Amino acid sequence: MVFNRLSDFVKLLTQNKKSKKKRNVSFQNIPFGQFFLLLLFIVVISILIYIQIILDSDKIYANIFIDGYHVGGLERSEALKLIKENMDTSYLEDYLALYTAESEYELYFRDIDYLPDYDNAINLAYKIGRNGSNIQRLCEIWNVYRTGLQITPTMCYNVEKVASLLHNICNEINKKAINAEIKVNKGIITISPHVVGRILDVNSTLNRIKTALVNKQWNDVELCVLEITPDVTTEMVENITYKLAEFSTAFNPNNEARTHNIRNACKKIDQSLLLPQQEFSMDKALGDRTVQNGYKQAKVIVNNEYVDGLGGGICQVTSTVYNTVLLSGLEVLERRNHTLPASYIGVGRDATISQGYIDLKFKNTSEYSVLIEAKTVENKIVVVLWGLEPKEQTRFKIRTKIVQTIEPEGIEIVIDPSLKEGEAEVLREAKPGYKVEVYRDRLDKFGNIIETEKISVDSYLPQKMKIRAGE
Repeated sequence: MVFNRLSDFVKLLTQNKKSKKKRNVSFQNIPFGQFFLLLLFIVVISILIYIQIILDSDKIYANIFIDGYHVGGLERSEALKLIKENMDTSYLEDYLALYTAESEYELYFRDIDYLPDYDNAINLAYKIGRNGSNIQRLCEIWNVYRTGLQITPTMCYNVEKVASLLHNICNEINKKAINAEIKVNKGIITISPHVVGRILDVNSTLNRIKTALVNKQWNDVELCVLEITPDVTTEMVENITYKLAEFSTAFNPNNEARTHNIRNACKKIDQSLLLPQQEFSMDKALGDRTVQNGYKQAKVIVNNEYVDGLGGGICQVTSTVYNTVLLSGLEVLERRNHTLPASYIGVGRDATISQGYIDLKFKNTSEYSVLIEAKTVENKIVVVLWGLEPKEQTRFKIRTKIVQTIEPEGIEIVIDPSLKEGEAEVLREAKPGYKVEVYRDRLDKFGNIIETEKISVDSYLPQKMKIRAGE
């Protein structure tokens, strides 16, 4: 017969003992060998019952300690109550010192719910002797009973509260990086040094704090502060001391609206800094050609005719910049000439612009920063490029060559009923068109040509004579 539990076997044994009493069996008549076997059997059964009682216990096994408190023989709730009633909480008045080179901050333990995780520790203690087969469990229980087991609970804290405190510290530590500034006024260069920014790396600092708190290493913790280098440092602009090129064009100051646009455009590009290999877009720098952006109505070229348009006059500023760039030796990336010759500059030297699809772009191909100075002086637009004085003293010269002159054909007549028959008035004289080649010569200090670069081939349309006549 196989018994499922030792308790069932004990019941059967008890029943057998009762039946033997009724038979009045005398132990004196039992042979010694049989008596010894019976006694051994009873001892074994008792041991097995005791073992089963141990294995079925719902209490923590003996000789287990949590933070020095003996919790063996206690239920989990009893163990938690014992620890909480006796634990020392005076450390909550202490703090973790957080510091930088300039400041120190205090992270008080009471403010971040910094406590041992006794619940988890008690659950861990309770699991001792409760994993594996019965033999494995008994071995573990015996080993713990014989040598003892000390359990140190993990220290826990409210991460969100720590992060909140760090964000408050950010308001004191974080500092915006400030670019170095360079200004040119009347040939005098002034530089405002850059300011290195800094920012608290919250995630890295949280990891440092976690290591200190979890391991109870309450030494001072250095905050992880990152330095932010600005885009433009003092070193990038301190070599701007030399006038690389200068060019000017004249305008009519009596044309009030056009003069306003010219001055507005100069202000928008004045003191623009180009770092090495950086590109400059005139269209982007001038911004939207709107009244809100400071532009007025003035004459512009549309479909080979002069008509009113917002921003009239900025093409002259663009042309002045273009020639300054050519004389500085920098690389022109994009440029287009007008369809008609401009009155303020020779053919092949102009540059038109139209928001969104016609631009003047150039690139600072040097190894050092370049500064654009744009201003109006009386009736002139003056553009200067400043940079590092070159080791080799060279200069650039622009040459234009008209390779074809295109004469206009016919006359454009506009009928005006207000005029009498035979009466006529010239609205526009005939003007030829041109095909022009533009070259840039690089000269040494003696004026000798070192190299020549063909810049562009430009075409300008001829204009017919335009008259107004009666019917």
